[in-house]
Amino acid sequence: MGALGVTWTNLLIQLIAFIVFIVIFWKLALGPITRMIDQRQERIREGIEAADRMKRELAETQARNEEIIAEARREAQRILASARESADQFLARAREQAQEQAEQIIAQAREAIETERQRAWDELRRDVADLAITAATKIIRQELDRKRHLALIEETLAEVGNGRLPKAQ
Repeated sequence: MGALGVTWTNLLIQLIAFIVFIVIFWKLALGPITRMIDQRQERIREGIEAADRMKRELAETQARNEEIIAEARREAQRILASARESADQFLARAREQAQEQAEQIIAQAREAIETERQRAWDELRRDVADLAITAATKIIRQELDRKRHLALIEETLAEVGNGRLPKAQ
């Protein structure tokens, strides 16, 4: 080895220097670099876990939001159904009230017609009685007792009203 310029002492010193260099390099450079890489890996792992956690929370929140929206839609449907039902009931009550009012108006109109018919009938009877008296007076040319004439006329009208006509003599 001497021919190559390598001596055992130099080799041993260089080997010791190399080992010292490796130890110092390990302690001062490689250790901190490794720790820094390990810390960085830990931070990246924590970041990924946090992102996964956030993703799960976001999915849960989205599911809750969809559930809340679905519940709101169901509630809106219930409210609409209730409003329709109330409107239908209101319309039914209004129709019933209108029908009752119409029936009352018709009944009142019938009563008014009946009253007016009865009044017209009574007036017609009086007019017929007066005409009969006037005609009878002209026929016999003398004035008879008015009460007696009215009684005769009423009797005649009653017979006519019953369907019996007095026979002409």
